[in-house]
Amino acid sequence: MIKEAKALVDHYEQMQDALQSIVQWSEAYPLSVFPEPDLKKARAALDAAGISLDSISAHCMRHVVTSVGEIARRALGHD
Repeated sequence: MIKEAKALVDHYEQMQDALQSIVQWSEAYPLSVFPEPDLKKARAALDAAGISLDSISAHCMRHVVTSVGEIARRALGHD
């Protein structure tokens, strides 16, 4: 029974660590350092270079979701 309780505590701590990593990641780009861009200007500049804002946005979101997924997989032991 003690072994099972220790395993549950270890699992709980592992989940807490994973959630803390996600929280830290979510706070990594504060508006005080990285203000919101003018998306209309960004779209125009990117369009002029033949790049879509949608492709940039999708790339950034894939990076975020992939990284959060890696944190979750490690915590769940699915790495």
